[in-house]
Amino acid sequence: MFFLCWISASGWLGGQNLEQTLAFARAQYEAGNTLTALKTYQRVLFFGGNVHRDESQSQLATLHASLGEFDRAAFYYDLIYQSAGTDSLRYEALFHKTASLMLQQQPKKALLELLALPKNLPEPWQSRKRLYLGAAHFSIREFELARQDLLPLFGAEDSAQKAEFEKLFRHAERVARKSPKTARLLSMFFPGAGQFYAGDVKNGLNSLLLNGLLGYWFVATGINYSFIDAGATVTPWLFRYYGGGIRKAGEILEAKQEERLKKTFQKVLQTIEVER
Repeated sequence: MFFLCWISASGWLGGQNLEQTLAFARAQYEAGNTLTALKTYQRVLFFGGNVHRDESQSQLATLHASLGEFDRAAFYYDLIYQSAGTDSLRYEALFHKTASLMLQQQPKKALLELLALPKNLPEPWQSRKRLYLGAAHFSIREFELARQDLLPLFGAEDSAQKAEFEKLFRHAERVARKSPKTARLLSMFFPGAGQFYAGDVKNGLNSLLLNGLLGYWFVATGINYSFIDAGATVTPWLFRYYGGGIRKAGEILEAKQEERLKKTFQKVLQTIEVER
């Protein structure tokens, strides 16, 4: 009770102060003062109730996204979706939330949001839904589903773009076909082979030369002193770099695949943009 009385007495619930606070939030947003704008819009939302609710929630979502806080952005987009008065506002909020989930590397959650939409939407929402579904399916390497999502975005006359589109999807399938397990096994039998398999020649040569030198050191120590001495002095280093090379072979392949698939999907989007 004391808290409510203090708020009322301080003028936070008064229309004039609320409007002044909102004006200040807008000014800070326009000036690029992100943190100040964010805190001020939070005050407007908290003290204003439903007054300026839509603007405050929308700006808070945008500000959190600009800070890379995509989980908080998704939270506010969800609030907008629940309180929106029209289908257009709901769809816009859901697509923004889906984008935030994708940026958090959560494509499966994004898919759940998209699949909750009606099967057929009016344009431009249906095309946007197909685009987002394609991105989410591509991200989890469901290439055939992604292809089915995106192909209807082309017109019947866009044969050149379609051909390039199909070529890019075949390339994506080839990139994803390589297995990190195979890379590790290759490096287990022949140091550096897993890195070569992943397409990383530099690290493959490093692993091959380093393990070769350690192997030579082990044999030379065993011959000149004893293999007990070799085991005590060289083996820890040999296992460290040999085992590290096996582990890194899989990691390098996964990183290379992600990089190549990202570039491939960017090219896929370019074919769609050319068509549009």
